[in-house]
Amino acid sequence: MELVAVDVSELAPPEPMTVILTALASLELGHCLLVTHRRQPFPLYEKLIQAGWAYHCQVHDDDHISLFIYRHIEQQLFEQHFDGQTFQSTTK
Repeated sequence: MELVAVDVSELAPPEPMTVILTALASLELGHCLLVTHRRQPFPLYEKLIQAGWAYHCQVHDDDHISLFIYRHIEQQLFEQHFDGQTFQSTTK
């Protein structure tokens, strides 16, 4: 699985959501969007789930997270790619 990275940590709301949704619109199969953000984008999570995306969030500290977003149908591919790491992907 190939990572495509975007850094929205310096953007003011609602720009991070716009950048993330735009990047997802062109994300190819077999790719995972890696978002660097300063906080968890809780309003985005429900939109992702409704649109068939899955995500995993790693909180590094109070103002730094890594958010992995991938297609729900590629759950196994994500888990294989990150085999050995303690990821629990969030899907509903």
